[in-house]
Amino acid sequence: MNARRGPAWTNSITSTVRRVLAPLAGSGRGIFGTAALLLLLIASGYIGWAKWGDIIVRRPQYVLTADCIEITPQPPWIHSDIKSAVMRDGSLAELSVLDPDLTKRVVQAFELNPWVAEALSAVKRAGKTAPRVTVQLRYREPVIMVRTRDPRWKGDCFWPVDTEGVFLPPEEFSSTQTKAFLRVEAGNSLPAGAVGTSYGDAGVTGAALVAAALKPVWSSMGLEWIIVRQELPNDVGQPMEPTYILLPAGAPVDAVAARRSGRLVSLADPPADEPSLEVRWGHAPGREAPGEASAAEKVARLHQYVAANGRLDQLPPTTVVDLRPGAAGTAVATGRPAQTR
Repeated sequence: MNARRGPAWTNSITSTVRRVLAPLAGSGRGIFGTAALLLLLIASGYIGWAKWGDIIVRRPQYVLTADCIEITPQPPWIHSDIKSAVMRDGSLAELSVLDPDLTKRVVQAFELNPWVAEALSAVKRAGKTAPRVTVQLRYREPVIMVRTRDPRWKGDCFWPVDTEGVFLPPEEFSSTQTKAFLRVEAGNSLPAGAVGTSYGDAGVTGAALVAAALKPVWSSMGLEWIIVRQELPNDVGQPMEPTYILLPAGAPVDAVAARRSGRLVSLADPPADEPSLEVRWGHAPGREAPGEASAAEKVARLHQYVAANGRLDQLPPTTVVDLRPGAAGTAVATGRPAQTR
């Protein structure tokens, strides 16, 4: 049986190389002949690839498919197919697994997805039939739902935001699923841009940091809302850092938000028309005023208070808990239930 013949262009290059090298082989020039051979082989390969390489890399067996890509398993809060979305939106199906820039382009495509905080790495490995690309991803995790209202909409609208203040795809969440996160009242603040970009509101970004600090405990404590209080400008007209109030489940959010539209008030202020238990958190983590307790200290104080008095959504609505004072070792509270006085 005759050996299978290679492509015509390969045979042509081989024939040319033999004709050129024949005189060198008989000339006894040794090292010069070998060098000439190597140079000619390199040049031949370059010319051949330049002419036919594009045809080769676009053969079906070398086209990048979703099956060629392995990604970090998606967390349960992401319901869409990230890999399929990136294949479509990043035009990855147009790439070849032989592309020398393949991993770089794959990383760039994944980082454009709103659910991806960072593509940590992309490594190409040999596969059974074609090379495979393994991509390590860090996903965004929602921590708050920002409430907005509009007469044109039926009911409240909730916008998911992650710990970095990035606006996430709202279509991923049903109205029931939004209840799995702390809700934020921020004066009807709407997202400033597209999904995957900053929400565009410093108050919302700070609320996300507060929620991240409370993430392990807020539900068991009976909390449900974060009220963003945009502080009034100071004497020289500079905007002040937002502050935050926490409310329990079932609280009259609108009444409290309307009353708390200015600066944080003292514990001696009269109750709202619709009273509600309030937890005065203060500034966002990392933005504390001089003498204000840190986020870790505030969470510890709230733990102590709930352990001593019970869930916040089961306490009298006149209760006010202040976590801010830096000098005190426990939360400062008024209106406590009789058995805790």
